[in-house]
Amino acid sequence: MDDQTGAFFQPMDDAAEEPIILGAPAPEGDYIGEIDAAPPAVLVPEEPAFFDEEPMPADNMPAVMTMEPPAEYMAPGVEEVEEEEVPAAVEEDTMSPMTVWNNEWQVTLKERKDEENAQKGASVEKAEQDLADIQAQREKKRESRISKNRSDEQEKLEAIEADLENDNSWQRVVKMVELNQDASEESMDCTRMKDVLILLKNDADRAAILA
Repeated sequence: MDDQTGAFFQPMDDAAEEPIILGAPAPEGDYIGEIDAAPPAVLVPEEPAFFDEEPMPADNMPAVMTMEPPAEYMAPGVEEVEEEEVPAAVEEDTMSPMTVWNNEWQVTLKERKDEENAQKGASVEKAEQDLADIQAQREKKRESRISKNRSDEQEKLEAIEADLENDNSWQRVVKMVELNQDASEESMDCTRMKDVLILLKNDADRAAILA
């Protein structure tokens, strides 16, 4: 082992045993970082002035591009509608002849309508009165017919009771048969039968023989 290697592996001396050397103390009041110390002055360079240059004329100034304002947004499928101007109000003193004629015509139409309504009301009232009169006449005829039928029925009943006392029964038969009715084309001829009934009614002897 050489001298350098042996010195390398030798233990180091304790650092605490070495003395600490301090410098001389600073004079009183002259220390760095004093609070009241003024800040160092800073030199600001001035901008160079160009007195020889003249202002640029307006004609030689660069052109500035102007942009048009954006168009109003319109939804697809919607057509632009122009706003119509509202006409000024027309004074009554300056009405056109057409307006005057229209006003007069409206008044005439109203008068005609009122007249038609009045006539219609009168016609309806008259029709209701006529209908009531017809109904009254019908009821009167009905009562008269009922009274006549009852009277005829009473007369027939009295005639039947009177014929019961008569010995000739053919007279009662003739009263119950309609002999004046004409025969129709499709019916049988009853002329002979009518003649026989009339003969027996008038001839009591033959009626007694047949009885």
